[in-house]
Order: sequence, then structure tokens, then C-alpha cells
Amino acid sequence: MKLNKPILFILILSLSVSLFTIYQRADAERPYNKVELVADYGKYKKLGHDMGMDMEKVLKNLKDAGVTTVAIKEESLEEIKKSGRITIVNLWELSEKNTITGSLEPVIREVMDSNLDPSGTVVVIPNNAEDYEWIKEPLKNRAAGFKDWSKDGAYVLTFSGRYEDLEDFTLGFDFSKFEQAKNLGLNISVRPSNYMEMTPDYIRSLFEKFREYPVTSVIFNGVQVLGYPYNLEVTANMVKETGIVIGPIETWTQLMHIEQKGLNSLIELADYKAVRVFSLNEAEANKVSFKEVMDRWFRAVDERNLRLVYLNPKEEKFMSPAENFETNLFYIKQFVEVIQNRGFVIGRVVPMKDFNIGRTRMLVLLAGVIAGALLLLDNMFRIRKSYLYGLFAVGMVLGQAMLHVMPSLADKAFALGAAIVFPSLAMIYILQLCRRIIEEQTGEAGLARIVKASVAELLKASGISLIGAAFVASMLSSTAYLLELDVFRGVKIAHIIPLAVFVIAYFIIIGYRRDEFGSIWKEIKALLDVPITVKYVLLIGIIAVGGYLYLGRTGHTAGAPIFGLEVKIRTLLEQALVARPRTKEFLVAHPAMILMIAGVLKKYKSIILPLGLAGAIGQISMVNSFSHLRTPLYMSAYRTAYGLAIGIVLGIIGIIFLWMVVHIYNARRRTKDV
Repeated sequence: MKLNKPILFILILSLSVSLFTIYQRADAERPYNKVELVADYGKYKKLGHDMGMDMEKVLKNLKDAGVTTVAIKEESLEEIKKSGRITIVNLWELSEKNTITGSLEPVIREVMDSNLDPSGTVVVIPNNAEDYEWIKEPLKNRAAGFKDWSKDGAYVLTFSGRYEDLEDFTLGFDFSKFEQAKNLGLNISVRPSNYMEMTPDYIRSLFEKFREYPVTSVIFNGVQVLGYPYNLEVTANMVKETGIVIGPIETWTQLMHIEQKGLNSLIELADYKAVRVFSLNEAEANKVSFKEVMDRWFRAVDERNLRLVYLNPKEEKFMSPAENFETNLFYIKQFVEVIQNRGFVIGRVVPMKDFNIGRTRMLVLLAGVIAGALLLLDNMFRIRKSYLYGLFAVGMVLGQAMLHVMPSLADKAFALGAAIVFPSLAMIYILQLCRRIIEEQTGEAGLARIVKASVAELLKASGISLIGAAFVASMLSSTAYLLELDVFRGVKIAHIIPLAVFVIAYFIIIGYRRDEFGSIWKEIKALLDVPITVKYVLLIGIIAVGGYLYLGRTGHTAGAPIFGLEVKIRTLLEQALVARPRTKEFLVAHPAMILMIAGVLKKYKSIILPLGLAGAIGQISMVNSFSHLRTPLYMSAYRTAYGLAIGIVLGIIGIIFLWMVVHIYNARRRTKDV
């Protein structure tokens, strides 16, 4: 491979900065090992009611199973009504039924005789003075058109709306639930709702109240965060003062978080005091078994760095409430045991340390990516040194301008460049190796030499690709990426372009019947003139299916299916290894690369393009593993190492098998000739 020394020096210098950055990122990730199990108070209360168990006993059982925390939402009007503390009706219902008597009658009559719209007014009747005092202020603050009609011990409140639309209308927390959790030694995750008239004083007083209880996290309820849009700084300051962490909820696609207005801004204002939340909703839980629910909890913690596991009870229709409760407890205990064996600690979560590499370091890293791109171009097109240095200068100037004008887009663009350049460079190295082997006039290689050389060259190519992985992992190592407030972009592009580069480089370096035509343009013309036969149509069909499976498995909106046998293999590998290697790496790509090099050593030139394409997939995939930024670095490293190790073993088995087949075939042919 042609290596321009100044460009190579820049690459090595930049790579050393990249590796130091990775060390710092790993240092930030290392202590991030505490996991909180958060049970939904309301849903477990309902399950307890269904099986005739009081909430205190339900909570004790959950705590004994390993639950550390209960999530408490604000009280809704509907919940308060069900508790018997208030009566809620539409005004038109009062007008029609006219069943109110006693001390309430004159007040209700006054309401009905007013100019309020009967079809657009809700009437709330608290049972006593205590309930009236508890509900009056929050209702006044949150409900449009609020009016207090109470007099002489008769309590009546009205506001604009319809009772049918008030299912999620909340009024504040019932702190008796907080007392109950505190007395049982459970932490609390608060789930406040937001409303437009929210005041800074209310936010401060709410967090001051939280100080009285073991509140560890805040997971916002609804489509807005507390304080949106005008009081986000107040909420952020109180988060920092109280040490409560923000809990963004992962989406069902496992990409970023459920959209809540103001969430990203709030987390930034709070200096990234946030911990990601995994919550499996009822619809998803109903599709799978209890065991699969537990497996999803495990993968969320182990592979995706989520540290708040939100536990909604899973209920099977064919089981009684008591059986459902016991089964939930059983799998919670199993989950606790599994993650503790994995090295995690059950306890109060601690947010990851804030980390940002800054613009100067980003430019140094960019220099390495540009250097890699120039080595790639130089090895494909033989560029003059002066042009190389000029291109490097232009690239740095454009990169600095992009960082200044569009910093958020710039770092993702630079990382995408690294994900494209270095797997492509690795395959250029392999193609040049193949050409040298083909041109060498050497004797026939023995089995031991073939195995040794094939494995060694795969490892060399992988080393080049992993330079790209280092740049991706370091360029996108800020806390915003680790919390998945932002993500690596261009996954499918990063999977396609290196394959296209490989095909172009194949025709430049190896060529199509080069001995016959002697010119790349004549080779391309001859290739285009090849008649299309049935076998080529079948080959194109196979490639199309392979391409669909390849691209369909990338990103988070995949449409390609995962086959039953593959699911079983994945589960087995998850249980047996620290990190599950990627199937396409160890089962297809790495063995294909080994077999290709082995075949070239036996002078089988025709296998370079098909097996090389398959091998390139593995090089791309290794870099892509490190673009999953929420995955801990050690997991990506293990995944890559396992993929290489298993792929090498399978590749060696493939070489030995084909060696034996060829020798048996040749022996039989010689016998027949005799």
C-alpha cells in the first residue's frame, strides 16, 4: 500500500488523540453501573386491588423482589373521583337530573341559573373542607374558566370543559403515597405534568417538597416537561440543587427518546443530569412472554446503557390477578440476579459524568479522517504529493468553517466520513494484496501457510477498519450522544459507499480480464457487452435478496425479517458471551474474507469480487458497532473481538473442508485417468 509519510504522520498523531479520547470516554462510562428498578405505583395498585391485596403489602412484595423505587404520578380528577373525595359531573347533567338536595341545593341552583354554558362546564363537588382545600388551588391554577361558588360549608367549583375529556387532567401529588414509600424504604420517581400557567414559585416549592422524601428521579408525564416553555431554567436549577436526575424515556424503536417538548433543552440546562429510562408499554408486553419481557429489560441495561428500568405489570388474561402478580415478582427477582451476575449494582442511579471534546480536539480528529481519505484516493488514483497537501489544507479549512457554522451537523459528518473511509481503505489493502499474490511466480502454497496468511491478512484489514471505529467513537463521545439526545447519522450510507468503493477499486486494481484487454475502459465495455443469460438473472436475484437483508438490518427502521433459527442463535450467544457478536460478521463476512485470501493464494482470481464484497460487509459492520453510541465501549469491543474470533474459526474450518474436498476430487480424477 502506498503511504505518503507526512499524511501518514498526521493520521498517526490524530489517532493517538482519538485513543486518548476513547480512554476518557471509557473512564466516564466505567462507574455508570447502578440500576434502579422503578415500579409504577398506580398500575400495581390496580393489580393489588384486583387480587384483594392492600398497597402496603404490594409494595413490600415488590421491594423484596428487588424493586428499589416507585413511580408516582400526579392525581387525576378521575382518580380523585374514584377515591370518593369528590363528585364530578357536567353542568348539563345537573340541569337534567336536578337531584342535589340539602346544603348544596342553593349553591347548585345559583350555578345552574348563571350564564355558564351547560354543555361546556364541569362541576366539581368536594366532600368536605379538607378535600376542598386540597383541590381548590391546583384546580384554580390549571383549569380554564375556574370559579369557586362555595359558601356556608357547601363546596362547589366549576371550570370550562367537558368531563369526558378530563381523563388525564391532573391536580398535583398525593404526598401520602410519598410517605408510604418512604416508610417502606423505597425511593421515589416523580412524574409531574406540565400546564401553561406554571409559575417559577410553584416549581421551586414542588422541588422543595421533594427534598422531604427519597426522590431520585423525575420522569415527566405527558407531552411537555415541567416548566415548558418559559420556566425551563427554573426546573433545571432545581434539578441541579436537589440532585434529582431527569429520566428521558427510550422510544419503542430503541432510537432516541419519546418526544416531550423542552426535554433536550432541559437536560442541557441541567448539565446533563439525566439517566435513560426503559419502559415496555402494555401493547408490546402483550406480544411476548414473561421471559422475553425480562430479556428486554436485560438487553436495555446491558447493551444500551439504560439505568432506570420502568416496571409496568404484565398481565395474562388466562391467569388470575394473584398469579400475574406472583409471576411478575418471579421475573423481577430473576432479572435482579442476572444483572448482578453481570456486574451491575441495584441502587440509586448516578448520572454519567459530563464530557465534551471541544472544537480544537475535533479539528485534530478531523485531520486524521482527511489523512485517511487522502491515502484512500492516492492508492486508487495515484495523486501528486502537492495535490495531496493542497487537498488536506482545503479539507481542514472547510471542516473548520463547518464546525463554526453548523457544529451539530459537522461532528456527525466527520464521523460518517471516518465510517466510510477506513473500511474502504482496508479493502483497498486487500485488493492490492490479492494483485501481488496473483502476480507472484511462487510455488503452490501449503495448507499451513494458507491458513496463517489468510488469518493474518484479515486481522491487518480489520486493524485498518478499526481506526475508523476509533474516530467515530471519539468524535461522537460527548454526553449528549451517550445519552442519545443526538445520534450518529447516515448508517445506510456508511453501509453502501464502502461497497461501491470496493467495486470501483476492484476494476482499477484487479480488473476484468485485464490480461486480455489491458485497459480499464476496454474491460468495462467488454463487461457491459456480456450477454445476459438465465444464470446471470438468478445471480442478480440472489444479490438483490442479499442486499435487501443487508440494508434492511441496518438502522432502527429495519423491515428485513430475523429468522427463527437466527433468533435462537442470538439468544444463545447473549447468554454465553459478554456481548453478542454480529451474525453477518462471524457467519458470513469474516469467513468469506479468509476463504477469498486462501483462494487467491491458490490462484483462484474469479472469487475476489464476490467474496470480497461479502468480506467488506464485515469491515463496515465492525465500524458500525462503534456508532451505536449508547452502547458501552467495552461491549462494542467484545462484540468485535468475538465476531473476529468466531469468524476466524469458521473460516479455518472452511479452508480445511475445501482443501479436503479438492484433494479427494483430484485423487479420484487421477485414479480415473489411470
